[in-house]
Amino acid sequence: MRTDLPLTIDRLAGAVRAGELTMSRAWDAQQAQFAQTNALTHAATYINDVQSLPAAASLENMPLAGVGLAHKDIFMGAGRLPGLGRDHGQLDSTVVQAPVLDQLAQAGAFNLGALAMAEDACSATGQTEHLPTPVNPLGAHLAVGGSSSGSAVAVASGMVYASLGTDTAGSVRIPAMTCGVLGLKTTHGLIDRQAMAPLCPSLDSIGVLARSADDIASVMRVLAGQLNWAPSTPRVAYWLDESILDPAIASVIVGVMHRYSDQYVDIGSHEASAAVWQEVIMTYEVAQTHRARLASGQACRQVAGLGRTGLAMPEAWWQLALAKRKSSLQAFMGTAFAHADVLLAPQQVDVLPTIDEVYIGHQAFSAAKLLGLHHYCGWVNYLGLPALSVPVGHDERGLPVSIQLIGKPFGEPQLLALGKKIQTEIYEEQGIMPVLRIPR
Repeated sequence: MRTDLPLTIDRLAGAVRAGELTMSRAWDAQQAQFAQTNALTHAATYINDVQSLPAAASLENMPLAGVGLAHKDIFMGAGRLPGLGRDHGQLDSTVVQAPVLDQLAQAGAFNLGALAMAEDACSATGQTEHLPTPVNPLGAHLAVGGSSSGSAVAVASGMVYASLGTDTAGSVRIPAMTCGVLGLKTTHGLIDRQAMAPLCPSLDSIGVLARSADDIASVMRVLAGQLNWAPSTPRVAYWLDESILDPAIASVIVGVMHRYSDQYVDIGSHEASAAVWQEVIMTYEVAQTHRARLASGQACRQVAGLGRTGLAMPEAWWQLALAKRKSSLQAFMGTAFAHADVLLAPQQVDVLPTIDEVYIGHQAFSAAKLLGLHHYCGWVNYLGLPALSVPVGHDERGLPVSIQLIGKPFGEPQLLALGKKIQTEIYEEQGIMPVLRIPR
């Protein structure tokens, strides 16, 4: 983000509402920075160079006045079809903008463009066969998680203050982790998914990526104002299994978990069961969503891999997985949240991988490294719970290590309150700066 603009959403919007910064100047500065930084990151699939400005008289009612945002290229835009990781999208005057984007625009936010994604939102990496892979601002050799890859890169490099992504099995939390920013997966069904291309409707959730918990909260208050955003101090429990964690990861997160909670809960059996049912639902529904593309041979390899299995899967298995969802959630809640509001859990199994290690087709490809990116994610989608990925330290290479904060249904305010506390305390102590690391 340009140094002559405030670094947070609330400060920028406040300056615009106070008349210290005009909407026009805010647009010009952010649009130029978006385009210039994109030349280094390749995070955008579409750059919007035309913006109508709201009337100044209405600014006092705009909590996001003058804030530049851009989003995963999975939403219908005003007069634009999304590219879905296949292409750059298409202009079409008949296309009506997704309601979630309308909410942000009515709050005063600018839509600077659309951001890269794994094809059809079906990959734990940013790998795509048709478009340039976004460059991780932490290092060009490092993998960018998926499928909301462009969103994480745009946030980390300062192209935007925040970005909407989608999360079906970790697709907001994984790229947030690999790029060293925060990523919130929201409660399933909390945010309207109309005019958003589906992958697996029973698991898909819209999420928000940003460099701070406060910036995510600023966006979420617009999208989910019905939640209780009054300040609170959540009760915290933790869970981890050190036996499967890389020692470099365990050495960071164990101390953080003990710092914020002395209450251990064993959710291992719940996690394992939910992960199995999540796989059943995802495999079946991906096949149904992309049945036509599978039949025509146009599906990307990730969709094709899941889809071939899904087409052969009995519908009864899918129905059973859905039927068990409510009781699975109740059992999990009784264990994890019996005396807590937020559960600390691992986000990653291993240190952040390189491109070669997780991009299919590379000689150094490791299936274990790829699976490790989403090992702790999919089961949360099955239960429909909100979760926040937060960097909490560095490994010996100086790369971020993240944990996952899991909340009760509609517990996003408490997740963000704890996320802010972690940032305030740990970030200042360790000098973690999840901002503006632009590749050169």
